[in-house]
Amino acid sequence: MAWFIDFRWRGSDAYPILREKLSVPSIYDNPNHPAYYDLVRIEVFKALGYYVSESSNHLSEYLPYFRKNLKLIERYRVLSSSRRLEMQEKGRKMRDEKFLKILEDGEQLPLRRSGEYCAQIIYAMETGTPTKIYGNVENTGLITNLPYGCIVEVPCMVDDRGVHPCYIGNIPPQCAALNRMNINVQELAVRAIIERSRERVFQALLMDPLTNSLLTIEEIRKLTEEMFEAQSRYLPRLE
Repeated sequence: MAWFIDFRWRGSDAYPILREKLSVPSIYDNPNHPAYYDLVRIEVFKALGYYVSESSNHLSEYLPYFRKNLKLIERYRVLSSSRRLEMQEKGRKMRDEKFLKILEDGEQLPLRRSGEYCAQIIYAMETGTPTKIYGNVENTGLITNLPYGCIVEVPCMVDDRGVHPCYIGNIPPQCAALNRMNINVQELAVRAIIERSRERVFQALLMDPLTNSLLTIEEIRKLTEEMFEAQSRYLPRLE
C-alpha cells in the first residue's frame, strides 16, 4: 500500500479533479472504462483521501472491507479481474507465437528495456548515471509515523555509490494506520521464524485484517494447524 501523497497534473493538485470525476457513478458501469475494475482503490480513495499504488484485486487481500462475503466480492468486482487476466494471457500467447515465428525465420529478436527496475538499477550503479526508482528499503526514520525497521517503499536515487532512499516524514495518519495493520502481521510472522514459534504464526494470522474479518479466534487457530499440516514439507520445525 504505497500512497500517492502528492498527485499533480500540469503543475496543479490533481486530486480535486479525480474526486470530481469519480463522483459520477456511470463511470463504474462501463466495462470498457478502467474504473470498472478498480472499485476497491476508488472506495479506499474516497474513504481516506489518497490513491494507493496497488491494484484493486491485490489491495483487497490486505483489507477487511471487500471480501467478507460473495455479495461484496461481486459488488466490488474483486475477482472479476479474471477477465483481464484472460485477456493478458491471450496477449502473451500472441507475443509468444510472434517471437517463435521470428526465431523460426532466423530473424533477430527485437530488444527493449522492460518496465522492471532491475536493468535501470544495474545501469545506474555501473555507469554512475543517476536514476530514480521507488524501492523497498528499511525504514530508518524515512517515514516517521511508521515503525522503525519495517520495510517501506519510498523514492530512491541510484548511482555508482548505491541506492539512496529519500526522506518522507509523516504520511497522512489514516494512511499510516492502514499500513500499520499489515506491518503488525509482518512483525509477528518474522518473530515466528526467529523464535521458532507456532504460536506466533497463529498470532500473526489472528492480526491479519482479512482473516479476522471472516473468522473467529477458534477458526483461525484451526486454520493455522491445517496450514501447518498442508505445508509441513516446506516449513521449518516450529515449537
